[in-house]
Amino acid sequence: MSRVGTLANRLGLGSRESFSWAMYDWANSAFATTVVAAVFPIYYESVIGGGLPGNLASVYFGYTTAAGLALIALASPVLGAIADRYGAKKKFLGGFVVLGVLATSGLFFTGEGDVLLGSGLFVAANVGFIGANVFYDSLLGHVSEGNADKLSAAGYALGYVGGGILLIINLTWILSPETFGFSGTASASRAALLSVAVWCTIFSIPLFRNVSEP
Repeated sequence: MSRVGTLANRLGLGSRESFSWAMYDWANSAFATTVVAAVFPIYYESVIGGGLPGNLASVYFGYTTAAGLALIALASPVLGAIADRYGAKKKFLGGFVVLGVLATSGLFFTGEGDVLLGSGLFVAANVGFIGANVFYDSLLGHVSEGNADKLSAAGYALGYVGGGILLIINLTWILSPETFGFSGTASASRAALLSVAVWCTIFSIPLFRNVSEP
């Protein structure tokens, strides 16, 4: 066995299913790094809510974030029970991924003054990506082959790497927009938000193709 294969086994990534499961963390962590942490909060306050007086844009963004988290907190137990009862974890996961990707893509079309649109899309995106994680985590036991702790840690690590790589690319665009053909920081930020949707779509494919649900 090669060194790469040995390392993969030690990390719990020895099978195609386990590696595909972990790659979803690579896919969706970009939402946490670029959209939630780095780009969208600044874009919301400086562009979408840039015309609002005082710190009203920050207040609205706080309400928006809280609304998304509250919705998923209320819905997750019910959705989880339904998915377990009908063996539909991957279907629910796919539905939430589609919601998150479409809502994040919609952020590309927001601009100055689109407070309601931007807030609504961000709530939907949060619900999509956080809701998807509920069903993603529920598949761990099916693919871990008795190495749930190792596989979970490996997925977490891949998420940091994947999310970090895209964030570096996005920040490079934003800090030097003209170099990459953007008209300014705002257009580079919008492209960064769209890139998260594309990134998540591409790197989610292995999970849906290779991970089975008993």
